[in-house]
Amino acid sequence: MTSGSEEEGGGQDLDDSGVSPPSSAYRTVNFQADSALLRELGERLVGQPHIALAELIKNAYDADATNCEVMLEEESIVVTDNGHGMDESEFLQYWMTIGTRNKQLRGTSRELRRHVTGSKGVGRLSAQFLAHKLELITTSKNDPSTQLRALVDWDAAIDAGELTQATALFIVEPRDNVFAQGSAWGTRVVMKALKQDWDRDRIKDLGRQLWMIQSPLPQYGLLANNATDANAFSVSMSSWRGDLADAFDQQMAAALENYDAVITGEMTRDGDTTQAHVTVKFRHGDTFSESFQVAGLVDSAHWSIRVFKLQGRQFEGVKVADAREYFERFGGVQVYDAGFRLPYYGVQQDWLGIEYDHSHRRNKSVLLPERLHVKRALNDLPTQGRLFGVVSIDTGKEARNARDAEKESGEFLKIQVTRDRLVANRAYEALQNAVRWSLDYYATRERLREENALNLKRPEEASTDKVGRIRELAAQISSDYRDDDNVIALEREVADLSKNIEEEHRADESARALLGPLASAGMAALALEHESRKEMRLGRNIIRRLRSLSRDLNDDRIAGIADEVSAWIERLENTRKVFAPMLDADDRDQIEGLSLRNVLVQVVENARPLIGGVSVEFEVPRDIILPAATFAEWNSLFQNVLINAANATLDVEPRRVICTAGRTGRSAWAQVSDNGAGIDWQRSSALFEPFAREINISEERRGLGLGGMGLGLTIVRMIADLRHCKVRFIEPDHPWNTTFQLSWSSTQ
Repeated sequence: MTSGSEEEGGGQDLDDSGVSPPSSAYRTVNFQADSALLRELGERLVGQPHIALAELIKNAYDADATNCEVMLEEESIVVTDNGHGMDESEFLQYWMTIGTRNKQLRGTSRELRRHVTGSKGVGRLSAQFLAHKLELITTSKNDPSTQLRALVDWDAAIDAGELTQATALFIVEPRDNVFAQGSAWGTRVVMKALKQDWDRDRIKDLGRQLWMIQSPLPQYGLLANNATDANAFSVSMSSWRGDLADAFDQQMAAALENYDAVITGEMTRDGDTTQAHVTVKFRHGDTFSESFQVAGLVDSAHWSIRVFKLQGRQFEGVKVADAREYFERFGGVQVYDAGFRLPYYGVQQDWLGIEYDHSHRRNKSVLLPERLHVKRALNDLPTQGRLFGVVSIDTGKEARNARDAEKESGEFLKIQVTRDRLVANRAYEALQNAVRWSLDYYATRERLREENALNLKRPEEASTDKVGRIRELAAQISSDYRDDDNVIALEREVADLSKNIEEEHRADESARALLGPLASAGMAALALEHESRKEMRLGRNIIRRLRSLSRDLNDDRIAGIADEVSAWIERLENTRKVFAPMLDADDRDQIEGLSLRNVLVQVVENARPLIGGVSVEFEVPRDIILPAATFAEWNSLFQNVLINAANATLDVEPRRVICTAGRTGRSAWAQVSDNGAGIDWQRSSALFEPFAREINISEERRGLGLGGMGLGLTIVRMIADLRHCKVRFIEPDHPWNTTFQLSWSSTQ
């Protein structure tokens, strides 16, 4: 083959990249964009109303506004700020240019030098998710006497064909508006012809979502001395149906103060490594700190995570069930970029691998160094529904401070074009590991605190050994003083004491033999509770989606299905109340004297799914106080007694149980009586032994599995003995067939 001539293209020089430059035969053609790209960049990148509004609020923040007002009116949504506004040239050059990089190139805001949150130049397009039409009114701080008014019909713009043919109308006119907080300059975006129906439930849900746009934790808008910064940014929300920041949100703000521990951390870069420092502070005093190094790909990050028990009665005016539901939906560890939440992170996405480790029963951290490991520490790792945390980063600052090699490889914290999550690169992995490291460290410290609290001093010598030595000494004295009546009496007493201790020892051994199965049942109940809560959270999400779909399609049948699912979840919630006291840390651990009447009423309410349609009456004085114990103990005792009583009435009508109480001399007593099948009360002491059963119900009822394993009354006696009470069955008064009695010294 011969070499080609220049006309044949064989002799062209190569450029630096090794590619031949184009010959003169090539023609130039411009890229074109279909106007439907407006919908792709706006509506379909948003997906939810609160995300659309968040984009407009971020624009206000970048414009140096100190306040942004969101007003949901009956036929429009209005977002107004007191930022620096736009003049005609800025409107044409920036607002009307899709994908402009002016914010990214500038890096910080014009006056307050805030790190800007917008970088893709498509945020304003999110308005089309909410409405078909938009009106923009803006006044520049440089000329407060005029305003620019622009009108956009999104449907017409999208149907224009080519993107360059999509149009907006605008006019410059004398200013006749005021903006947020009475400012003479700023921007107002009015969205008309709304795409969603805003009923009360949807408005309330929007309010809760917007409450989370900025961190509800007291981190942003504060100076070093905790004073409010006059230039801090705030968002206010209202609607034609009432204030979006309703009483529930105010109560939840109070609930945030009822944390059990706070985990704080920060990452600061030093050369090729990043130093991380973590502090765990428990509410009641203990504080622990550690430092460690991670890959030097993150310039700076800060986080504050609060750990909650979400149990007991510690919330001010907020029901624990409401708090749990709220944290299960809005809790977890959120990521905030330049002060604004990235919607992807939180309780719905397991970005820290918390739920994954729980489901795989992992009990040892893969991140902590060996010196920090504590046996079974990850058993104390909180679930996402018990966390409320903020991770503060600034992707704009990270991009500006990245090294040249990192910029070239893209290995720095940066946000995806969807603007709801970070790019999953090595810098993101370093941030992820650091935050998770701090959670694992909390779990180890919590486990150590629990172990120290349970480190009880045991006697060095068993009581049976001590009594044995006393018996030997008594026998020696008896041989020396054979005829001394006092010595003979002492020897008999020691023999009786030895016999009693041996019987108590055998009884303790029998009781301990029950603890294994009971502990297994307790762990199973805890696991079941954890899984059922996740399933109910999923069920509530399905209900919300069904009701939203019902509104969108105007189909009452879908609403009916949602109501049926809601009723099923409510029944399941009621069933979970049976285990509630065992799952509540305060109920399990706090020892105090409790009102007998209050305990009985609560036990009946918790056990209602198991006692069915039994009528339970109360004749219990309000001033009778039980011996000091935990609520969980009294709940277990009375729940067993009440369920036995209810089972005994399965074959009678009407089914009745009565709870009575009173005092006799220096003793107080509580009784539970039923009109059921009855027992031989004179020979009933054997029923308190393990696996003893006496339930005279029909074979059909027995086939339902009623009657238990014969451990209920054994547990009742164990608890009563622990709290120095006596339990027995006594002769019932008419019309009752069985009466259980608990008695104790009222001087205790």
